Amino acid sequence: MKTIFNFLTKLVQNNTGVSSKNFFLVVVTFIGLILLLIPAIVLLVEVFYNHTIQTNLQGMAAYIGSVASVFATAGITKAWSEKYEKK
Repeated sequence: MKTIFNFLTKLVQNNTGVSSKNFFLVVVTFIGLILLLIPAIVLLVEVFYNHTIQTNLQGMAAYIGSVASVFATAGITKAWSEKYEKK
């Protein structure tokens, strides 16, 4: 457990200390991965029990696209805010 905490602490730090932008990016990544795991589990359960997929795949694609847009928003926010930062 301590090694996971140390790993997360290293992910959040940058040259000047703890960065809120890095924290935001890490949290959005973990939440996004959990949100993308949900459709995979739903489809697997449906295939195993019904032996077919009757879920609306257009709705599933819209859901995955919205989660991808959350990833893009977090990445663009970090990149844009560090564009003029002196290193």
